[in-house]
This record gives sequence, C-alpha cells and structure tokens, in this order.
Amino acid sequence: MSRARPVLAALAAAMVALPLHVSSAAELIVVEARGIALNSGDVIDDQATLDLKEGQHLTLINAQGATLKIDGPYDRAPTGGGGADDGGFGTALRALVTQSATRAEAGVVRDGLTPLTLPEPWILDVSRTGVVCLRSGETPMLWRENAGRPAKLTIFAGDRTWRAEATWTAGADRMALPQTVPFHGGITYRVRLDNNNANITVKLVPNRLVTPEMQAAWLADVGCDPQAQALYKTLPP
Repeated sequence: MSRARPVLAALAAAMVALPLHVSSAAELIVVEARGIALNSGDVIDDQATLDLKEGQHLTLINAQGATLKIDGPYDRAPTGGGGADDGGFGTALRALVTQSATRAEAGVVRDGLTPLTLPEPWILDVSRTGVVCLRSGETPMLWRENAGRPAKLTIFAGDRTWRAEATWTAGADRMALPQTVPFHGGITYRVRLDNNNANITVKLVPNRLVTPEMQAAWLADVGCDPQAQALYKTLPP
C-alpha cells in the first residue's frame, strides 16, 4: 500500500495537469456555404482542417463577431476565426456593419426613401421591401415607420395560398404577429399596408449565435442592415 500511494498521487497530478496542455477549440458558425455540404447555422471547430475545392466558399463568424471568408482551394484549419481583434468586438465587425450601412444608404438613394433607423434590433420593418431577420422561437414583432394613423395590414403567403388581415391601430408602431400566421424563415412574403406594398424576405437567426457580436455580424452579412446597425449600437465600445 505504501508503494501504491505515490503512484495514485502521480496519476491524480497528471489528471489535474492535463487540461493545461490541451488547447481549447473554439466554435465557428457558418453564415454562408456554397458548393459544400454545410448550412447556415452549422458549427465547425476552428482547429479542424477544412478542405475546400476550387469554386467552394465558406463565410464563418467567431464569438467576437469577426468574419472569415474562405474560397477554395483551401486545406488548413481556420484557427482564429477571421481577423485581428482590437480588444472590443473587432475591426472586422465594425467594417462589416459600416458596409451594411453603406449598402442601406445606396438602397435609400435608389428608392428615393429617407434613411431608416430602427429603435430596436429585433423588430421587423414591413414598410419597405427587404430582408428581415427573426430569432428562432420568437413571436414576430412587426414594425412600421409611420404610426400616426390606423392602417390595414395584409400579409400574403409566398405561394399565395393564404393571406392574413388585421387593422393596425393609430399610434402603435408595433404589432405582434399571432401564432396562427405561418411566418417562417426562408420565405418571401408580400406585405400591404393600405396602398403600400413590400416584399419581405425572412431569415432565421441560427440559435448558435449566442453573443450579440456574432448576431450583429450575421445580420450585416445576410442583408438585415437596419437590424445590424441597431444591434451594433447596443454593444459596448
């Protein structure tokens, strides 16, 4: 027994010390995948080797909101997830959100509309044609820019198999969509507010995007520009 104690003590010390020598892998979230069997929201290990052929593409987001765009041929690990970090949420995220703001302003100039500023990131503007992003499992909260008077709201399914109607009361800029209305990601709906028509494409935010930085980067990358900018403003400097 006396000789067993040092052996057990040595094993215990080794077990305690082991994690100190194992590098910790980080998760990267897939934003976009082309030509490869991955989908938006999938998770990959940032230390796992990626094998991309010519013509294949991946856009990834790390926990700090930095993005990494990879085009094949590529045969190595995407360790680090995409860009230098300045101690906050990274220059890559700032650049991406700035790019989304420029893209939104270009659309405003083209359509002759005034710039849109959302009061919150997770409300869905249905007054203009564009992309809106909905968090999985949440009740869609619709928003309109001009709430001074009542309006008739009509939502048409993408395939025109159904439509939903409601009266938007004066003074209310938001309306929660009833659960009976099948409002899903990956579908484009036609929304009519009185005589104003808009085509709204809904994209679901992957559950794996657990940090606001990741969510802001994803919103900006998929085209939910006003929401990306609204969420960006809530992040610490």
